[in-house]
Amino acid sequence: MAYLGPERSFTWEAATSLYPNGAHVAYRTVTEVFKAVESGVVDYGVVPFINSLEGPVGETVDALATHEVKILAMGEMRITLCLAKRGNPRVVYTHPHAAAQARKILSALGADVVYTSSTSEAVREFERCRDCAVIASPRALEQYSEKICGVEDWESYTRFAVLSKESSQAGARAALIFAVPNVAGALYKALGPIAKRGINMTLIYSRPTKLSPWDYFFLVEVESNAELNAALDEMRQHTTMLKLAGRYNIINLSQPIAELVQ
Repeated sequence: MAYLGPERSFTWEAATSLYPNGAHVAYRTVTEVFKAVESGVVDYGVVPFINSLEGPVGETVDALATHEVKILAMGEMRITLCLAKRGNPRVVYTHPHAAAQARKILSALGADVVYTSSTSEAVREFERCRDCAVIASPRALEQYSEKICGVEDWESYTRFAVLSKESSQAGARAALIFAVPNVAGALYKALGPIAKRGINMTLIYSRPTKLSPWDYFFLVEVESNAELNAALDEMRQHTTMLKLAGRYNIINLSQPIAELVQ
């Protein structure tokens, strides 16, 4: 199983909770995890998908749109952030999403923020510096006795997507990625088949396609039901691109539940 590393990142925690007996392989970026799954180098991948405070992870959404990989399951984890520091911190190492969830303590420190690829990577930078601080997970900082935990501004949860080349035919949720013509009412027409069948939409997010300026695609999560396939068939009449990015259940990661995603 590939995951966004290094070890002891929040994604590592999610991967080891979902597959406690699996062989876990760290990758430096979300895109590298997608490529490993798509190429068959690994069986599964785990990447951060969305945070309850900061919204979807852009790189994950982009990769879902451009790789032949599906979401097989979604694990939800309560996020607790800890602060450790040395001397009089002039720099704080952390991940961008962690920084956005701990604005109050960062403001109080008054130090420059340096972003890293994960919170565990931030700890590695912290180990090599003086007069610095780090905001990371409790697991990443467990060797440091002098730390303050619970520094996030509000209660926070992150969902982690389990990726596979094989798709599931069942699940309480489904993720759709689509684009529409740049004309009046296009989005309304595209979503109409979902609404008229009573399918509840739990998320909608627009993302630049990067193909041309001001060109966007949409990520939508819905509560799946028996009418979803018919809705997708009708949506294709009103979209320029439509991809079912996966059907899945959302799993609480408070305990190992590997059997639910096999």
